[in-house]
Amino acid sequence: MYSPYGNIAQNLQHPQPQHASSFLSQSQYGNTQGVPAQGAQGAAPGQAGGAPYSAFLNDPATSMAAQFAKSSFGSSNQYIQQNFGSFIPGTLDLNYYFKVSNSYVMKKIGLILFPYRNKNWSRLTASDPAISLGSTGIASPVGVATPGNISFAPPAYDVNAPDLYIPLMAFITYILLWSLFQGINGEFHPQLFGYLASQTLACSVLDIFIFKIGLYLLNCSTQSSMWDLIAFSGYKYVSIIVLLCWKHLIGGGWFIYYAVVLTVTANLSLFLMRSLKFLVLPSSDSVTSTASNSISSRQRKLRIQFLFIYAVVVQFFIILFMSR
Repeated sequence: MYSPYGNIAQNLQHPQPQHASSFLSQSQYGNTQGVPAQGAQGAAPGQAGGAPYSAFLNDPATSMAAQFAKSSFGSSNQYIQQNFGSFIPGTLDLNYYFKVSNSYVMKKIGLILFPYRNKNWSRLTASDPAISLGSTGIASPVGVATPGNISFAPPAYDVNAPDLYIPLMAFITYILLWSLFQGINGEFHPQLFGYLASQTLACSVLDIFIFKIGLYLLNCSTQSSMWDLIAFSGYKYVSIIVLLCWKHLIGGGWFIYYAVVLTVTANLSLFLMRSLKFLVLPSSDSVTSTASNSISSRQRKLRIQFLFIYAVVVQFFIILFMSR
């Protein structure tokens, strides 16, 4: 049956709702059917960009190149360590002077400040059976070769052996302490570190120069290297540190201070005279003695006088100047 209102009912149907994004995409940009979503478009470049890096890292050629670079660096590092001494003469012996232990450091400092309890001042050789291997923590007593082809035991095995650890640490501690006490007195300035370092090095160079000239004038055929002289010259900073601490922390007047200065200097002088005796005075029971070291009584007297002047007079003035 025909209804006159049929077309009107069809026209009055509710329209389907449409989102604004769909309307805009259809009206302005045309049909977007078949186009991947925005999230998919963002993921595709990331996947495409990450794939080349992962493929590069997993490439066998890359792994081979990395292994070759690692082996080349290791071999070059080993070559530098083995041949460093050929570039700078004397650096191969530095390893010997830093072979120390905690017990050695404590005994050495005690020996510098109070040398009266030590009965034997002779240095041990690397093959000496008296060396104890279990108390130092070092695998083997590899010594240093001297000009006389004598291999001495390292410092960790022999308290009479010179080292560079204590002089270096005492040198740095002296500069820091001196600057600290100047800061407490309100006289610190940044240039103080450079001034102290240059002054301390100048005193050390002068000290070594005096002893080296004396050995040359007295024709002493030493069986020691320059590092030994640097080590023995640096032990004075231990005594200077004690004097600085006494002066600024304990005090007690000038009379007591100079009494402490004389005591500390006398102990250091005795330590140096005992330790440097093998460089100046040859003895028949010393490992450094040779047939050519026989000297006359006059030469022996001159060497004793020089050793006394160096160990007592020179050290007293240097200590008094640096602990002022």
